[in-house]
Amino acid sequence: MSDSGDTPTDGPTDAFEEFLRRMLGDQAGAEAARSMREQGFDVSPVNAMFGDPAQMQAAFTQFQYLFNATEGPVNWQMATDLSKQRAFQAGDPSLTEAEAQRARDAMVVADLWLDAATDFGPGQVQRAAWTRSQWIDETLPMWRRITEPVASNVSRALCEALSSQLRDQDPGSLGDALPEGLPPGMADMLGRTTQMMPRLAAMMFAMQMGQALAALAQEAMGSTDVGLPLADGHTTALVVHNIGVFGEGLEIPYEEVQQFMAVRECAHQRLFASVPWLSHDLVRAVENYSSEIAIDTDAIADAAREINPTDPASLDSALSRGVFSPEPTSRQQAALERLETLLALVEGWVEVVVARAAAPYLPHADQLREMMRRRRAAGGPAEQVLGQLIGLQMRPRRARGAARVFTLVEDARGREAREALWQHPDMAPTAAELDAPDGFLDGRDASASQDAEIDAALSQLLDGTLGWADGLSPDTDPEADSLRRAGFLPDDGSDGEDGAGPEGGPHDPTGPEGTPGTPDASA
Repeated sequence: MSDSGDTPTDGPTDAFEEFLRRMLGDQAGAEAARSMREQGFDVSPVNAMFGDPAQMQAAFTQFQYLFNATEGPVNWQMATDLSKQRAFQAGDPSLTEAEAQRARDAMVVADLWLDAATDFGPGQVQRAAWTRSQWIDETLPMWRRITEPVASNVSRALCEALSSQLRDQDPGSLGDALPEGLPPGMADMLGRTTQMMPRLAAMMFAMQMGQALAALAQEAMGSTDVGLPLADGHTTALVVHNIGVFGEGLEIPYEEVQQFMAVRECAHQRLFASVPWLSHDLVRAVENYSSEIAIDTDAIADAAREINPTDPASLDSALSRGVFSPEPTSRQQAALERLETLLALVEGWVEVVVARAAAPYLPHADQLREMMRRRRAAGGPAEQVLGQLIGLQMRPRRARGAARVFTLVEDARGREAREALWQHPDMAPTAAELDAPDGFLDGRDASASQDAEIDAALSQLLDGTLGWADGLSPDTDPEADSLRRAGFLPDDGSDGEDGAGPEGGPHDPTGPEGTPGTPDASA
């Protein structure tokens, strides 16, 4: 990537300047290094890291590969590699065949227990045991789908903020019309920087995404922890190592903890497999929220000013404080309420069904159920990272209300009525109903009674058997009063109740002999 020609130098070439020369060309790289020194950037840490020519060449090769491989708003190769690297550093032991088989057997048993607790079947299902790295690989397509709309907005805003800073430092506009009178090499640097910004932004977001995936991979115990079907719809999976970490200190045998998590995972899979509209509505709610997300331009500008090219940690620090507008739009608010309601319904149904299925077999089922409630209410580092990343916390805030509704319906009308609430999106409990779950049945009964009365009246109207209100009959003309006031009917209505005159018209203004009717003078 070097440019030919003389190399302007203000002094000895250091390792970081050499790196910039390779990336931007000799003139632009030297000018960029000089500009950084004048602005007070301390490049000594980078020089120490690149002191070994072999290390610098390796870093340059890797950076060039990642840079050239970037397509779209996120460098997903970089995000995947970074997340796996952090997962490995945190501990990601490989599974033995015995461990994997025990996990798969636990899911087989879970499906047998669920057969007695729900009418929803598993369908064709594949059971898997995952490491943390495998969780990342298997769930990445769904994360890509729900985060790219946000990444596009953040990338665009960050590019505009960085371009604005360059314009402030060197009056003029970037692009085809660069400022005149720039120092040697600066025009080349600015032109290259303009082309590089979208790719740099994609790499920046990839670093954030990698951090989020690594954090989530250390907490996830299956493919449905956040309430979304993150993996293929026919897959149930357990992250074996994470289940062991969760069970530490609970004084509950590991086999029982794993079996409980297997029942939860299989219950989620049955619900998504049996309710076709549910997965689509959940993901669509996230996409609707993301498509409307607003970027806080002031926060983006502040973040751009704090990014130090010599300190990779400055990127995380700059963007971790949040770059999203604190006030959602009305459409975002509607999408958020829809998402939270659906997540609550999923978690509430799973909680009830798992309790029914596990109670006869697991001595600590109630304790584990309460542990999951506390985990859901408290959130965790992964949820916080995800909220900073896409401006959205996927938390089922009304899950207890949803569990209460499903319990009441099942106790009063049986399991079939409980599952019938999933037949259509319009039949699912609303957010208002989850806020007052004890009145759910009375409210639905009253609504059903009112709907039945309306349907019956409509049927009678269509059949001609609706009947007449008190004081009315088919001979009553509802327009008679209006016609009488307009002078088309006599005041006493002597021409007939139906308002017809002697000749059959609405009113005949002539007398008996066909002459215009006039008042009797003698009268």
